[in-house]
Amino acid sequence: MDGVEAPDPEVLATMLRATERLGRLVTQVLDLSRLEAGTEVVEHVPFALGDVLEGAADEARLLSPGTQLILEVEPGCKANGDPERIHQVVANLLENAIRHSPPGGVVRLKAGPAARAGMVAVEVADEGPGIPAADAERVFERFHRGIDGGSGLGLAIARWIVDLHGGTIRALPGRPSGCLVRVELPTP
Repeated sequence: MDGVEAPDPEVLATMLRATERLGRLVTQVLDLSRLEAGTEVVEHVPFALGDVLEGAADEARLLSPGTQLILEVEPGCKANGDPERIHQVVANLLENAIRHSPPGGVVRLKAGPAARAGMVAVEVADEGPGIPAADAERVFERFHRGIDGGSGLGLAIARWIVDLHGGTIRALPGRPSGCLVRVELPTP
């Protein structure tokens, strides 16, 4: 802007990415503050889980065309909660899975009945390096930064949202490698 260097598309694109990243960070901090303060209202309505997962998967495919994203949702799969907040959780999990997957890797998003009665399971699996067993719980703590140096807020927010829905979220070893994050939510 000061004229020292002429703007070119690459510089502008880099600046845009940095600005968008900063905007996401501010939004995450504000979300976490509202969730922790208990001022965030979560509606509990029955909704078609497949529609929410499909929307999150479509967005993730746009952002990372080099990753194969496979969506498998059992027909009639429903959850009880706030569809926008669940979309936020799934979008965050997909972003993490894509970021940790190797180039050309596969990310799987699945939904179906959970082992516990009255619950539905959503799973996101990647082919990345996985999460060490010692960090499986810590990755959901505020500002815990894993190997990627992220902000450490996305999974903390995901846990708060899932907790507000009366559900659970866990990081498990992938099969045969990578990471699998399982979210269980109440059904209507």
